[in-house]
Parts: sequence; structure tokens; C-alpha cells
Amino acid sequence: MIRNQLKDYFDQLETDIKPVDEFSIGERIREILNVKEEKITEKQELAEYIAFKFLPDYPNKETSWGTYYGAMFILPNKEGQMVEFPSIKQVDDKILNYWKERAETSKHPSLVCRYADLVVDFEPVVKRVGLDYKLAQKVIDSTIEICSKNLDDGLGCKTKLKRALAIAKQINDSGRLESLKKSIIETEDKFAETNKPGLWGYAFDWLLLDNNRKIFLTKEEEANLVNGLEERLKKLIESGDPDPWFVECAVIPLAEYYSKKKNEVALKVVLDKFETVFRANKHANSDGLLIVNYLEKLSEIYSKYSQFSFAKSARDRITTELSNLGDRGKFTTHEISVEIPIKKEDIDKFIQSIFGDDLDKLERIVAKLAVNFVPKKDLVEKQLKDISQKHPFRYLVTNTINSEDGYPIAKFGTLEEDYDQHLLQHFAQNLHFQSIFLKLSFEEVLKRYKPESLCDILLLSPVFRQEDKDYILKILNYFWEKDYLASCCLMIPLIEDAVRNLFRLNRLSFIKKSEDEEGYDVLSLRKLLNQGLIKTTFGNFGESVEYYFKVLLTARVGWNLRNNFAHGINKKSFADENIANRLMHVLFCLSLIRKKLEKN
Repeated sequence: MIRNQLKDYFDQLETDIKPVDEFSIGERIREILNVKEEKITEKQELAEYIAFKFLPDYPNKETSWGTYYGAMFILPNKEGQMVEFPSIKQVDDKILNYWKERAETSKHPSLVCRYADLVVDFEPVVKRVGLDYKLAQKVIDSTIEICSKNLDDGLGCKTKLKRALAIAKQINDSGRLESLKKSIIETEDKFAETNKPGLWGYAFDWLLLDNNRKIFLTKEEEANLVNGLEERLKKLIESGDPDPWFVECAVIPLAEYYSKKKNEVALKVVLDKFETVFRANKHANSDGLLIVNYLEKLSEIYSKYSQFSFAKSARDRITTELSNLGDRGKFTTHEISVEIPIKKEDIDKFIQSIFGDDLDKLERIVAKLAVNFVPKKDLVEKQLKDISQKHPFRYLVTNTINSEDGYPIAKFGTLEEDYDQHLLQHFAQNLHFQSIFLKLSFEEVLKRYKPESLCDILLLSPVFRQEDKDYILKILNYFWEKDYLASCCLMIPLIEDAVRNLFRLNRLSFIKKSEDEEGYDVLSLRKLLNQGLIKTTFGNFGESVEYYFKVLLTARVGWNLRNNFAHGINKKSFADENIANRLMHVLFCLSLIRKKLEKN
């Protein structure tokens, strides 16, 4: 049984039928039952409380129960265990039967709709039975009544209509599908506001684009929907400085419709309007990053319809524009500098740990430098996990990496969607943080040793051949003279050739059949690094070394030095001391490789 105060509340709802949202009902029940202070022990009261706490159209499908409704929250308890509320585990026969009874006896359409829909949603999952046909019909009928009597707002009615439409299609009720069609059109007309895209366009989407022939539309109804959306688009464009996003909400469904109808002329007209709005919008053209963003959007939509010749030409035109943005593609940046004081004794201690006393051999110092400046991949992963937990909002947005010309060269989503890309980026940032100590280390090498001495150490590794000696000496002399541009331009080909030599030494293929002509091409450095040979060669240290090489040389989200050099991208960076130091460090890492003697 439920307490009198709760009965009185429901009696009030049923006596004077007014608009009410389910969340407010749930909050009022929570107050009456004093949930903060008291545990709910009465089954019927629990049924009422959780009925209005389940979230409809549950957004997180991965953690739901395969149902339309889901938990309001999923949080860890004091023991660190994840707890969901309300939970599908609370829904049993008694709860379901109580909701069925309430769906039959309630008078307020919003109550009828919620109780009936909960049973329709949960009973097949909880009891492994078929859907309750009569309650499904109640959900549809009560939804139509809610919309016709304005018992919910525009968005609430839209959500309920979408759910009712899905149920009507599931039970294939042609009569109710016809009623829903009329209700959808009338409801949208009633609540639509031009500057609120969420309140219009759904009748077009559901009845024209997503219909799957479940609902019959007369030619007049179809024409009215198309003309209505075209008229909405016209009003948006004719308003002063139209919002491109609002325009997009009208253009995208119209474009899809005209594409399906193979009406190339009408499709071109709406896409031309879309592009014109972006070109004219002040905000969209106020910054290079925003310009790149809308050009990308235009490129994507033209690509979608590239089976039409005009769209293919437009896509190619936009691509050309993206690659030639120049100063237009530059976006506003603000330099933020942070001073990190480093005590002289800390520097001395670090140098001592690497170089030891004067008796330490150069070969040993090279090895210590090589190992010391490769970030451990597992530690970087742990660091990323810790930072993302402390600053979660930073990892909930799309990341874009732009070229020096302004066009995007890499784009990735949230941490959950693109973990690997975030890890690459975080690893790359760690390399920057190490730069000061790597710089100090190489300054010490230059003070203590001559290029010839280091050349002899590098040549101890079989990945560098004796015929490379003059080439290596030239690199080292440039490096000692601080001509970083010259040394970088020579180091990158040497590194790539050294990796290929590692394949030669292990009698593994490093070539592929040419696609364009007779003969063979060498595999790219990216493909070579993906073979796993670096990881195997460096043993326990191998995973970190291989990942380090990828981040530094071939990953777009990383430093991408090899590819930037090969394509002449960001050329100025190769005159930077930090870039030269990193490439020299890669040579140090490769110098650790030794040839394994074969047994007789």
C-alpha cells in the first residue's frame, strides 16, 4: 500500500488534468517519501518512485540494458563498486503488475503513457516474453492525446511521438500509424519556431526519409512537407546574417530527399544556398580555424553526393581551396609561457648521472643517453589516465591538428572514442617536456667529444655501414657547428636506411611490388615500423622504442618528422635545435643494436 499523502498527490493530478512532466512527478514523489532520510520498503511506493526516475530514450547505449529506458545515474559507492539507480534489477513481477494496473486505471494521459511504456519496454527483457500488444496501443493512444491536448511542451511531445512511432511500426498497427502521421504533422506545426531547429523538421525526417513504406503519404502530404521545409529554409536565409547551423538543419534533410529522388537541379540549389550562407557569415569567417571548419563541412557534404557531377566538382574546388588558404587559414593563438626554475645542483646531478667521471667510455654514455630519453609507454599511459580523471572536460572535445597552411592534417574525437590518438598526442607532448634536459646532455657531449669519436661509436652498430662513414661525419660536423637544418636533412634519410638495414640483417623483406610500373619499391618507414621488428630487436625496452620512433617520425598526431621532411611540410622546424637533438637521439638508439654471432 502507498501512504495517503502520495495518494492525494495522484488524485490531484487526475482531478485537474494539466501539463506535467515526468521528472517533476518523480521529484515530488521523492519529497513525499523522504528518500534522503528513509529507505523505501513498500513495494508499491518503490514502483511509483522508480517509474518516474528511469530516463527515457537513454543516451548511453553501451551501459544500458538494451532498453529504451535507462538508469538516471551510474556512480561508484564507498567500496568503489559501480551502482546504478534506478536499476532494471529492481523490476520484478510485482512491479510490472503494479504498472499494468496503473496504466489501466489512471486518467491522466501522461501517467498512462509512462506506466504502459515501462511495461512494454521492460517486460520482454525481464520476463523473456513477447511485447504486450494492448499496452503498446495505450502508449500510442495516450501519446496522441498528450500532443493534441498540449499536456507537454514541444520537445516533450516530439520525444513521445518518436517513441510511439517506433512502437507502432513494431506492432505494425496501420490504423495507429495513420493517426500518428497526422499527430506528428499537427504537433510540429503547432510548436515550430524558426530559431529553434529542434522543434521542426522531424516530420520530414520521420515520414519522408525514415519511413520505410510503413506510413502512406499522399502526394499532397509529401508536397506540403517538402514545401514547408523549403519555406523554413527561405525564412532562415532571409533573416539578417543567418546562422549556418540553423540553415544546415534544413539543408541536410532536403539534400537527402532530393538525392533519393535523383533531382540534381533541386539538390544543387539547396547546397549552393548552404555554401553561400557560410561564405557570407561574419562569425564563420572571423578566424582561420572557423574557415577551415566550414570548408571541411562543405567538403564532406559535397563528397556525400559526389555521384552528381556538380557535387564532385564542388568537392574538388573546396579541396583546392583548403590547400591554398595561406593567411586566411591562420587562426588566432595566444602564447602561454610558464617558467620552471631548475636548480644548478639538479642540473649538475643529472649531468653526473649520465656522464659519470672522465673515465666513462663514450659508448657507455651514448647508451645511457639513448635509454634515458625514451619515455616508457606504460608510464605515459598511466599519466594520461591520471590526467584525464583529474581534468575530464579536456578529453571530451574533438581535437584537430592543422598544417602550417591551415588545413587539418589529423582529427580525432574524445578519449573514449580515439584513445590511441590521445595517447600518441600525450606521448608527443612528453617529448617536449624532456627537451631541456636533452639539450643539456648534447651540449655536454659537444664539449667533451669530437665528431670523429661519436662516428666510431655509431659505426659499431651493423645498421650503419662502413660506406656511410663520410655521410655520418658530415651529419656530426653540421651538428657540432649547430647547423641544425643541414644535420636534420641528412639524419632523416640515414635513420630510414638504418631501419631498412635492420630488415636486411634479419633477412626480411623491405620491398613491395610497384603498383604503377614494373619493378619494386621500398616499403615506407611507417610500414617498416609497424612490422614489429624494432620491438623485437630492443627486447624489454622494445615496445617503448618502437612507439617512440612512430610518434617522432611517422605519426600525424605526433611530430611526424620523416613525413614532414619528405613532403616539404613545416620546413622551418628542421632548423630547430630540439628537432635536431631528437633525431640525433634516434641515431643513438639505433647505435645500441649489435649483430648476434651465429653458432657453428
